Amino acid sequence: MQAFQENVFRKYSNFIYENFGIYLNEEKKELLQSKLLKLMMKHKTASYEAYFNLLTQSGNREILVEFANEITINKTDFFREINHFEFIKKNSDLILERNKRIRRNSEIRVWSAGCSTGEEAYTLAMVLQEHFLPGLLIKILATDLNSKVVSQAMKGVYPSSIKGDMDILYLSKYFEKVQNEWYVTESTKRLVTFRLFNLMDDFPFKKLFDFIFCRNVMIYFDSKTQQRLIDKFYEVLAPGGLLFIGHSESLTNKKHKYQYIQPTIYMK
Repeated sequence: MQAFQENVFRKYSNFIYENFGIYLNEEKKELLQSKLLKLMMKHKTASYEAYFNLLTQSGNREILVEFANEITINKTDFFREINHFEFIKKNSDLILERNKRIRRNSEIRVWSAGCSTGEEAYTLAMVLQEHFLPGLLIKILATDLNSKVVSQAMKGVYPSSIKGDMDILYLSKYFEKVQNEWYVTESTKRLVTFRLFNLMDDFPFKKLFDFIFCRNVMIYFDSKTQQRLIDKFYEVLAPGGLLFIGHSESLTNKKHKYQYIQPTIYMK
C-alpha cells in the first residue's frame, strides 16, 4: 500500500473542502485513504498524484461526481428525529399564522437539503398530506450531492425493514407492497422533485421556501461554512418560514436573524 503522506492528505482534504464544504480532520485520514485506493484501483492510476490530476484536470464531470459519491456519508431513516414532524403536526395554526404565504397561495414549498435516499422528503410528504391544511398544493424539493442516492430516492423503493420506522397508517396509505419491498405510491412521489445539488453553489431559487430541512449535514462543515450556509438559507426562506436542523447541531455562537422556536427549530 502506498504511503499516504501528510501533504497528500492535506491536498485532498483542501480540495474536498473547497468544492464540497466538507471538513476532514486528521481522524478521517485513514478513511479517506481507503476511499482513494478504491477509486485509484478502478481507474488504474498508479499514485495519489496521478489520481488527483485525473480528478482535477481531466474535465470529465463523471469523475468528479463519482468522487463526490464516494466521500459523502448517507445515513437516514423514515421519521428520523421525529420531534420535527410532531412539531409540524401539532403547530399548523402557528405556522399558518406566522407564514401568510402558505394560505394565500394555497401551497407549501419545502426543501429537503441533503436528502440522501429520500426518506426525509417522503416523510414530509406523508405528514403534510395527513396532518396539514387540506387541499394544499405540496411542493417538495429534495437535493443531494451524491448522484447514487438521488437516483435511489427517485425510485421510492425501500426494504421490508421500514415497517419498524413508522405507524402502520402511513405504511398502508402511502406505500404499496411488492414481494419483500415497499414502493412509495405514485401520488406521493409526484409531490417530491429530486435534484443533484451542491450546497456550496449559489442558490438559484426564484421562489421562497416555507420549510427548509437541513439536518445532520452541517456537522461535516467547519464553522465558517456553516455560517455561510445558514445565511444563504435565511435568504431563501419565506417570512415566517422554518429552518429545521439536526439534533447534534445548533445555531449557538452563530450570527443570525432567525427567531429561536425550540431546540433545532428556527423561524425567519
